[in-house]
Amino acid sequence: MKKIAAFLIVVFMLVLVCGCSKVASGITEAVEEATEVGTEDSQITSGLPSGFPATVPIHSQADIMESERGTADGGGVSYYVHMEYDGGIGQLSSWYEQELEKNWQVDSVSSGDYDDWAEFYVDAQDSEYHLSVYLYQDAGSSYVSIDINVEGKTEEAEEETGEEEEEAEEETGEEEEEETAVAYSGELEDAEIAFVCASVGSAWSIGDHFPDLSIAVNDEYQFDKGDVIRDILGSNKPDIMIIKECAAYFPPEDYGTSMDAYKDLIRDWVNLCRGEGVIPVLTTVVPVDPDNPENSDEQLESILEFNDWIHEYCEYEDISVLDLETALRVSGDDRTLDPDYDSGDGLHPNDLAYTEELDDILIPALEEALDIGY
Repeated sequence: MKKIAAFLIVVFMLVLVCGCSKVASGITEAVEEATEVGTEDSQITSGLPSGFPATVPIHSQADIMESERGTADGGGVSYYVHMEYDGGIGQLSSWYEQELEKNWQVDSVSSGDYDDWAEFYVDAQDSEYHLSVYLYQDAGSSYVSIDINVEGKTEEAEEETGEEEEEAEEETGEEEEEETAVAYSGELEDAEIAFVCASVGSAWSIGDHFPDLSIAVNDEYQFDKGDVIRDILGSNKPDIMIIKECAAYFPPEDYGTSMDAYKDLIRDWVNLCRGEGVIPVLTTVVPVDPDNPENSDEQLESILEFNDWIHEYCEYEDISVLDLETALRVSGDDRTLDPDYDSGDGLHPNDLAYTEELDDILIPALEEALDIGY
């Protein structure tokens, strides 16, 4: 299995560099613990295993390669998840340290940077689970491998907890139905919505957050989304189209174009939507943290210039704005990305940003769009 091979490599590297029998012994114990998940009772899946704790941080930009659920020594439930992340191990390890502090007691943190290998390990626990996160990256590789091992309560205790949660859901079911009924109008529930975006919009998982709304997410990883917009208008024409741009496309001069060209494209898309009787909704761009080495002051200045124009243009044209910047910035005076909502690269929001801020502004923006019309 990949996780065992990875740990064995670490054993070799640490013993070679440190010459320390204690380190070798500790890693050997970790390897033995890792093998416990692969029992006859294990369940191998392509996504997160059934019952995987929601408090374990999973980076929105990481791809799950394999996962298992099994029974560890002593009868406790065990989970293993192997992922790959396109980026640097430094920013990812910082992200995990920040995220784990929110819900976990961190027991130990260690890292190493060798000639052809870099690694990071954190051990943590909460009232129910013991967690270890191990990151490793080959020199010259653009990918970080992530191994997550979780051990916790017994299967019986887990089933009892599940039954309790189910009973609680049944008791509050009527109340939740009432809340859903008043959350948005019947007109919005009947509307077809197209969301044209890139990575930030895709990671939102709007369809899961708002199951009663009909929202189709359309990814386009470049600023010019004209072809996608035309395809949507020419096929399954929606009632509302949300058009969102990403911070990665700024400043436009880095892509051989200009801010005026960006503005002209936005105007063209609005006219296309209105010409087909589709209501346009524009978004501001999520700001960046210019102190993160992946970003720059010039990038932030360009994004804020674009966002200011979006507000002016939408006010003049009477268009609803989904204001991502205001929701995720530090303040009106400090328009950088709030560190509480930073995934670690200073550009992409974390899961908390979606559930705590962006979910709250979507429905009002769509309701306003319906009131305005096209």
